[in-house]
Amino acid sequence: MIFHLLATAHRLGYAERDRTAQLPHLTTENPQPATGSRAATFARTQRSPRKLRLLPLVCVMYLVVSGGAYGLEDAVRMAGPRLTLLLCLVVPLTLSLPTALMAAELTALMPVEGGFYFWVKEALGPFAGFAEAYLTILYTAFDMAIYPVLFASYLSFILPLGPVGQIAIGVALVWLAGGLNFLGVRPVGTASVILAAILVSPFAILVIVGLPRIVHFTMPTPPLFGADPWAALAAGLTVVIWNFSGWENLSVVSAEIENPRRNYLRAILIAMPIIVAGYVLPLAVSVSGATTAADWGTGYFSQVGRALGGRALGDALALGGAVMSFAVFEAAMLWVSRMPFVLARERYLSPPLAQLWSTTATPGKSILLCCVVFTLLVPVGFVALVVLDVFFYMAALALELLALIRLRQQIPDRAGLFTIAGGRPALALVVVLPILTWAATFGLAISAGVAKKDFILAIALGAMVWPTYKITRDLYGGPPEIDPPPTTIT
Repeated sequence: MIFHLLATAHRLGYAERDRTAQLPHLTTENPQPATGSRAATFARTQRSPRKLRLLPLVCVMYLVVSGGAYGLEDAVRMAGPRLTLLLCLVVPLTLSLPTALMAAELTALMPVEGGFYFWVKEALGPFAGFAEAYLTILYTAFDMAIYPVLFASYLSFILPLGPVGQIAIGVALVWLAGGLNFLGVRPVGTASVILAAILVSPFAILVIVGLPRIVHFTMPTPPLFGADPWAALAAGLTVVIWNFSGWENLSVVSAEIENPRRNYLRAILIAMPIIVAGYVLPLAVSVSGATTAADWGTGYFSQVGRALGGRALGDALALGGAVMSFAVFEAAMLWVSRMPFVLARERYLSPPLAQLWSTTATPGKSILLCCVVFTLLVPVGFVALVVLDVFFYMAALALELLALIRLRQQIPDRAGLFTIAGGRPALALVVVLPILTWAATFGLAISAGVAKKDFILAIALGAMVWPTYKITRDLYGGPPEIDPPPTTIT
């Protein structure tokens, strides 16, 4: 399968541009909107000549999906070391690979600014498209609220910080990431190359120093399942899903990626094994021979590093956790800030959010809005944020998987474009496996822990999608029921 994907990716580099004729609303040039068409609804977008190339794209993808093994510590505490290690081996197969293949196929078919929003809207209609954007905004709001707090928490492992200092540093993180995005896509991609190298280095040293633990791996003492197996599985799986999710997120900025039909798939093939190894190897070093998981929590990898490599390695891992929080936040801002921009173009939000800054061709007001919202968000705790984040993310992913099926039916001719091999059986696995993985987290709804309340809150917020859809359509009109907007793909 891997050789088939590589061969297909190579062929995509030579595919003719007129493949987009199968989708008449997708063009490779800047068309002049025709009067009366949906194209007239949107301002013509002049794209910045600065594009994400393959190496920066791989690094941004690494940061958006992973950013290192940081965050797994709480999964070990809640699910135990054995189950967490097992989940880190299973989830890449049941969630990451299917999601990545879906993203590669749909990005090749529709490499539009707005990515998964337009996939769902094209396949399932305007309400489904809005629901996709609504769920995305919810999960990103909770997700982005995690990183400023984590940044200050990891930094406080090295430098003592009080509550006021942590808040000040978190706010500075938000606006620094926003500033990089104001400058355009290239600064984000270049910075991400440097940040990814910084993040990989401490864990690489930890794995090298702890290599004897991997070679002579000793199974942790705690059992696979404890007294409440459903709650442990659901809680641990939720955290692991959070760590392994996000493969489709950069599709939102497909028009800002150099040759997205070829490079998106290539970036996935390079990033996925790096990400899986980046989780499994440090975790194996840390849990080999472990007798308890009670001490695990945010920052525990730093304690393992200090035990194996001295204070220098422990501090490097703590600093890496702080850098990870900034790097993931900064990389995620690249696509998160485009969602208000896309919804404003679709007339679901205020029109000024659809304006581009003339100097950098970035949606400045959309970025500014995101920075204000993230500054005002008050974290409600790591576990609660992750439960809400994962519920909304998986609900949005379910819509994308349905769109994958529907677009296969609507546009069967994909000559020259990447398509998931294996016919209907492979397509069924790509769709079913992530849904089953999500369903396994529903054990939180029947558990006795505080996560049960978070899960119920997630269901209630998800049910608000229809009233929100009606209100925004009444305020701003919503998109006309005609051709989708043009895009620029080079």
